[in-house]
Amino acid sequence: MTMKQPTATPTPQSTAVPAETEAAAAEAELLIGAYWYPWFGPGRRHWEEGYLGKPTLGEYDSADPAVIRQQVAWATDHGIDLFVASWWGQGSKEDTILSTSFPDVIEGSDFRFAILYETPGLLGMEGGHIRLTDAETQQQLIDDVTYLARTYLDHPNYLRIEGRPVLFLYLTRTFSGDIQSTMDAVREAVQAEVGEPAFIIGDEVYWQSPSSLRIRPYDGVTAYNMHTSVPNIADGFAGKVAAQYANWARRTAADGVAFVPDVLPGFDDTGVRPEAEHPVIPRDEESFATQLRDAITLAHGPLRLVMITSWNEWHEYTSVEPGEPFGMTYLEVVKDAAD
Repeated sequence: MTMKQPTATPTPQSTAVPAETEAAAAEAELLIGAYWYPWFGPGRRHWEEGYLGKPTLGEYDSADPAVIRQQVAWATDHGIDLFVASWWGQGSKEDTILSTSFPDVIEGSDFRFAILYETPGLLGMEGGHIRLTDAETQQQLIDDVTYLARTYLDHPNYLRIEGRPVLFLYLTRTFSGDIQSTMDAVREAVQAEVGEPAFIIGDEVYWQSPSSLRIRPYDGVTAYNMHTSVPNIADGFAGKVAAQYANWARRTAADGVAFVPDVLPGFDDTGVRPEAEHPVIPRDEESFATQLRDAITLAHGPLRLVMITSWNEWHEYTSVEPGEPFGMTYLEVVKDAAD
């Protein structure tokens, strides 16, 4: 994700897995998803911004059906059940690819997809907040959601939980204003188009203490990733994340909201924004495997969903898509965990 997340200091308090969460998780279906970026294109589009590593497919065009077919095949063969696709607005390149090339490749398969609504880029951010009190902002969100419902959410491969199409909203923890009524309006807009309200997963989870007031407007909460710009973030990263996720799993279970933990192989954005001097989380196979095991244990809801950041966000080097120097390493970890 090219927009950096706001920083916070990690203050996890507990590593205990809630017993009620563990019991419920054992009975629910498990799906593993990965954030997928359909923004690469001819003329080195997006590649020219900078990245680390070397994709096995080279500097590909995300619209190429052969590329999509290979990406889906790799994912399916290694236990990844769906892509959550980054969406940047009506008529954007990402929108065009998602509405043309991608559905044709996956139609008839068991592979699923969902939309990640790029909230800051689409609604704007002021002073670190996305202000839902603004009538224009609210209308833009409803217009976009209505378009998404008409274009994607009724597709047979679209991810549904309890019959409801799933919509991921990025950086909801920056929302201010009446969040509950806005989310209710989003659900209603989707229901008007496809007959069922949206199942909204908000990007609320980070290093702050979980708050029921922030959790309850959503049907599920997740973290896009747990990187934060503090100097020691890489030290014992998997353990810090497990402790904080246990806090969120406990609170969300009490609030009756799904918990969708996220894992990442590492983080290094020096290829795209070296001037920012953000701390690096070195890529680490063992840390990734530990995070994935913990996430599978803690995930809960009507469907257990674990997300991976990311399939192909090469700018921040969080990608698990095959490439040099790590090859298929991280996909093999996912396959082992899924098996």
